[in-house]
Amino acid sequence: MKKILKAEMWDKMQYLFRNYYDRMMHCVLYYDGEIDEDALVKALEFQISRVPVLHSRYHNNFLKPYWVVQPWKVEDAFKAADTDDIESSVMEFAEQRIPIGSNMQIRVGLFRSGTKRALAFVVNHMCFDGGDLKYFVTQLAKNYTRLVSGEGGMTIKEGTRAYDAVYSAMNDEDRKYARSLYRNISEVKSKHTFPLTEKRKEDVNRIIKRKLSSEKFAEARAAGKAMGFTVNDIILAAYIRSLEDIGVFKEGETLTVPCMVDLRRHMKEGGAETGLTNHTGFMTVAVNGAGKDMRETLDIVGKAMEHNKKDRFLGLYSLPLLHLAYTVMPHCVSEIAIRIGYDNPLIGMSNIGSIKPSDYALGDTRPYDGFYTGAVKGKPYMQLALTTFEGEVTFSIAITGNEDDVKIVEHFFDVLLGNLDEVTKCAKA
Repeated sequence: MKKILKAEMWDKMQYLFRNYYDRMMHCVLYYDGEIDEDALVKALEFQISRVPVLHSRYHNNFLKPYWVVQPWKVEDAFKAADTDDIESSVMEFAEQRIPIGSNMQIRVGLFRSGTKRALAFVVNHMCFDGGDLKYFVTQLAKNYTRLVSGEGGMTIKEGTRAYDAVYSAMNDEDRKYARSLYRNISEVKSKHTFPLTEKRKEDVNRIIKRKLSSEKFAEARAAGKAMGFTVNDIILAAYIRSLEDIGVFKEGETLTVPCMVDLRRHMKEGGAETGLTNHTGFMTVAVNGAGKDMRETLDIVGKAMEHNKKDRFLGLYSLPLLHLAYTVMPHCVSEIAIRIGYDNPLIGMSNIGSIKPSDYALGDTRPYDGFYTGAVKGKPYMQLALTTFEGEVTFSIAITGNEDDVKIVEHFFDVLLGNLDEVTKCAKA
């Protein structure tokens, strides 16, 4: 008899999000040096075996959805190939979409070109979020290193996947209050959209990237700090300024930008005791225009961020409302009700954080570059994601689009990097 896994609240919510994006998360790492493929496969096989949702099939039962654990072999998840164009091959792999009816919810690709290697991960967001994808990948590096060093003893965290583990570090009073935060913060009055083309038959998944050098980023970060702004303030201000520059909204109009929040900040030991799952919420930042220049934009965004920075319950709003909807109604009804009440962000931002080469080292072979990005959005939705690698920033926008959309995004990146240069100039003025 096959093993059944409960579909947790965020599993069901991410399934609902199939209406807005492809539900995949992505990580790509670049190495220069030898990788023991047998050890890599063995470590990967161990981790997948200990995270059963990764080798399960989702059943969207109209009363109560569930996962069914499936028989599997590591070849279902892993492939390795030689290539003459490592960047093209790894990006083609990363842009794939795992079908909803698949028995395997993860794909890992290793691409070889001379001494260079590229490692790509594509994972169904229903299984876990970016925070646990980072954990899964860094733990793979640790387990691989234990194998090649002869140390052995591979490990991976296991435990509950329930959404309410998010309250685990709170005292009774705070937990009671957090469980009463029924406000629907997804409701936004502004309906501005990024200027992508209309849907076309040639639209395909695309992850479009642009780098900001470590020198440029360090200058902007230092300038912002001198003016009293955080890195998130700086990036968000440049983002909002650039959206106004390309005509997404006008001075005096309200723009609301939801930003992703890792809810493990509220959890015991940062979620180290739970299983791999989703614990991501969001905060909203609303501005009325971007001001006359970059300096004014920084002030506007800094002021808009003040409440979020002081909020001890950041990111937890709406969770009780979602839980109530999924609890009191049959699933088929709750999905309709949530879809009616939920406004998927038309424009968002996610600062995924830094990639430390030492955390991703496969034995003695460290990555020389890498990035994460979230789901590929369907039109008209879009999100700017960013990761840093030794001070260098990779911005990415993942969309289902065509070559004209690529040109639009590339132009936007030109404007964005120009506005980050303006941040540096503000401190010198």
